[in-house]
Amino acid sequence: MAMVTIGDVAKAAGVSKSTVSNVFSKKRPISKEVTNRVLEVAAQLNYVPNHMARSLATKKTMIIGLKMPTLDYELSSFETKIIDGVVKKCSEQSYRVLLDRIYENDETSFSSHDPVDGVILLNPRDEDVRIRQYKLSNTPFVIIGRPDEKDNDTKYVDNNNTEMVKEVGEYLIANGHTDILFLNASLHMTVAEDRKAGLKKAYENYGIPFQEDNVVYNHQNRFKTTSDYGYKSLLEKNKEKKYTAIIADTDRVALGVMRAARELKIDIPNDLSLIALSNNETLAREINPRLTSTELFPEKLGEEAASILITTLHDDLSPRSKIIPAKLVIRDSCKKL
Repeated sequence: MAMVTIGDVAKAAGVSKSTVSNVFSKKRPISKEVTNRVLEVAAQLNYVPNHMARSLATKKTMIIGLKMPTLDYELSSFETKIIDGVVKKCSEQSYRVLLDRIYENDETSFSSHDPVDGVILLNPRDEDVRIRQYKLSNTPFVIIGRPDEKDNDTKYVDNNNTEMVKEVGEYLIANGHTDILFLNASLHMTVAEDRKAGLKKAYENYGIPFQEDNVVYNHQNRFKTTSDYGYKSLLEKNKEKKYTAIIADTDRVALGVMRAARELKIDIPNDLSLIALSNNETLAREINPRLTSTELFPEKLGEEAASILITTLHDDLSPRSKIIPAKLVIRDSCKKL
């Protein structure tokens, strides 16, 4: 059933849309006779004039919670674009978005009872406590990322992370790089597992032994920011082995790698090839050399997650999962050996 608009009420009451608006907002005085006529027509048509009234009528808040845990103080381009996608889809359906920037080790905020109809969660982990709590409270939710393998019913939107990193690994191996350092996401995050599996597949495909020591994980207690993670990891790992290529979890991790490389007098790409598993186009083009990246289409991830959640809230059928294929964007930061 189509939602009744302010235009429908105006037409039926024989007045202008601004008159109907003023009856409800009380911004301008409208005669008692016209006010009563508009209210009567609105009641007959079940017109809901604004967000608050609609919430009261439907017993819903018309708000979607977006839970965005982060290691950095500033939002990344990836996170900003996810927000854009969520907000775009929600506003099309008359929902507002409540953004909650919870930090990775802050579990208290997971149990807060926000005035929301449903929730979109980022950065899922194995046996994620948030997922368990939302299931227990019967709060509808969708995650951006992959749920735990034992979880058979959580709805999610994700990239094809295993295939993506397999492609990145094969691209580097085909260009002669076998000593590849992988600066992965945090340990126990499902995305970190999927991406490591992808790199392992690339090595297996070329018949080269895969070394677990070449995979490093981000850790909030060790690194203040993701850039700091990239910077310190290269400084430390360079003492152990001379890598010819690095796969960085994000473009900010890649920036940290570049800073360490400058200090160590390591030339990118002549001595060290570098690929970021995210694509901030402005950043990737402006830095020298231009950064080879993977486009994850974060705005699409946000839109699809919001779409699945809103469909669920309307009690309509929605897919359990949606996979957005990533795309390798080759620029100048990799070189053939």
